[in-house]
Amino acid sequence: MTGTSALQQLRDLFAHAKVVDLSPLLENGIPRWPTHPPLVIDPTVTHEHDGYYCQSVYMAEHTGSHVDAPHHIHADMPEATVEHIPPAALIGPATVVDLSDRQWQPGERATLADVKRWSERTGVQVEPGDIVLFHFGWLRRYWTTSGAWKRYAYNQPGFAEDLADFVIETGVRAVGTDTVAVGTPVVDGNQERCYFHERVLRRHIYLMECLDNLDQLPPKCFFIAAPLKIKRGSGSPIRAIALIPEAR
Repeated sequence: MTGTSALQQLRDLFAHAKVVDLSPLLENGIPRWPTHPPLVIDPTVTHEHDGYYCQSVYMAEHTGSHVDAPHHIHADMPEATVEHIPPAALIGPATVVDLSDRQWQPGERATLADVKRWSERTGVQVEPGDIVLFHFGWLRRYWTTSGAWKRYAYNQPGFAEDLADFVIETGVRAVGTDTVAVGTPVVDGNQERCYFHERVLRRHIYLMECLDNLDQLPPKCFFIAAPLKIKRGSGSPIRAIALIPEAR
């Protein structure tokens, strides 16, 4: 295959695919992890005052849709910061595990049995090298810029230990959710043990949080995201999208 024909195929793929935006809008007042600083967007430079328009943005590294680097949690991994995440680490085939058929409660843990039931129902398997996206329906229900934002950020379901082991043993490349912290059960701001941050992230299986529009995805799609190249970064905001090939 020549370089020209390969580029043509890549162009055709994008031309005949539906693109789904998986990142929520960045705006003042969005939910955040309880101990993180808020996002501040300020129209610092305006047409009226300066003749052109430019905003200042102040945010934590874990704002909106974002990825965690291992050093975020693991003090003994000082070189595993966000600028060392390979550029293609968050680009690849994705499996979307839809667990939104039940009303999850804060503090509950999804288990490997839940994933197996989903797999039996859909006939779809999580495969080695996949980026796995777990859809609880949490962001769609609770994301807001109103005073009720803590309902999303201070409460969420998480994942059981056997699901962390499954992700590691299967050899997936990254895991994403529509919750504020992958795998961490939280009730009224009180978090329980998180096997995903302890075990999965340590193995350079990157964790992506606050993903939107997972309800618009089929069980299999193609995922694209990239972190900012922040020196010594514990994580980074991402602009995440999914490509869904259309029938031709």
